[in-house]
Amino acid sequence: MLKEERLLKIINKLNLTETITIKELANNFDVSESTIRRDLDELAEKDYVKRTHGGAILIEKFNNEYNFIKKTKENINEKTAIAKYAADLVKNGDIIAINSSTLTYLMAKELKAKNVKVITNSVDIIVELSNKNDYDISVLGGDYFHIARTIEGPITEKQIREMHFDKAFLGVNGIDLNLALSTASPIEASSKKAMIECSDQSYILSESNKFDNASFYKIADFKDINAIISDKNLNEKKLKKYNQYTKIIRSKS
Repeated sequence: MLKEERLLKIINKLNLTETITIKELANNFDVSESTIRRDLDELAEKDYVKRTHGGAILIEKFNNEYNFIKKTKENINEKTAIAKYAADLVKNGDIIAINSSTLTYLMAKELKAKNVKVITNSVDIIVELSNKNDYDISVLGGDYFHIARTIEGPITEKQIREMHFDKAFLGVNGIDLNLALSTASPIEASSKKAMIECSDQSYILSESNKFDNASFYKIADFKDINAIISDKNLNEKKLKKYNQYTKIIRSKS
């Protein structure tokens, strides 16, 4: 098992139990206790867990559905404008990949094109599109990541790399000149990178507050994507700064 997959499984276990011991994790994953200590130290550095004597606790017990709905409703006008612009890029007959984020979920709600094939790892997008007759949905396999309500892991990435998409639409956690496009999880970074590399066109959906903020893991460089779709609040200084590296679109709400 890859380290990234093990980290994901540790978070999932903690999301269910809230607390866990090093000994229990070492037995579950058939690795040494020193390996688990390093894993927990890494997760603690990223504020996923708090280390305790002999184990770890989850920093916050996530109510995932509630948190997702709450995040979706924040800055709803700006988010909807981004979502509508992205949805309009999808044409009849397209094969598209959509990763899991609040913006891509809102984009899925705005889709109007016909005879579209959608490949996604998002539980919420699957549910949203299940009632639309013009959409053929392929669900990526892998491990369910409770916190992000997404399916991730080596199996997910492998499936993505066996496919080809006309367009990919992805959310990110950070945009800056050092890491370019970044996200909080190495597992998510791998699947997002795969979607970009297997698509003819790739679009990043991001609120303006993500600019000049780096997350933990690099996804891709600016040259690897076609455009970043953001909101009207992206100021002229940042627009000019990042337009040197990729196309920046300010959607109007």
